Amino acid sequence: MRAVDTSVLARALMQDDPIQTPLAIEWLRGGAHVPITVLLELDWVLRSRMAMKREAVADTLEGLLDLPGIVVDVPDLVRWAIGKSRVGADLADMLHLVAARQCESFATFDRDFARRAEGSPVRVELIE
Repeated sequence: MRAVDTSVLARALMQDDPIQTPLAIEWLRGGAHVPITVLLELDWVLRSRMAMKREAVADTLEGLLDLPGIVVDVPDLVRWAIGKSRVGADLADMLHLVAARQCESFATFDRDFARRAEGSPVRVELIE
């Protein structure tokens, strides 16, 4: 299985480069593993460079996961994280929880993060 960098996904999604966009789209037709860290960075690129709103980013990421040949680790949990981001959670925070799913707990000082993490794959420990 081949893995893909954020730059390739961003080029295919943003379609902003007449040379790299078709190359990215063609390359992705062969399928690819998308690491969780790439999804995290792609969220940042779409929100900062494309000025996409939270819900549009969630739609885009879910659409990416639905493409034939696109593979992510623990897709159900990644979809959970995207769903949480759709309703106000920070996608990076939710993906941190997905990455820590085999741990006993995930510690934070961030009350809002802890509140939004309902249904987390790991217990969120609010340090007070």
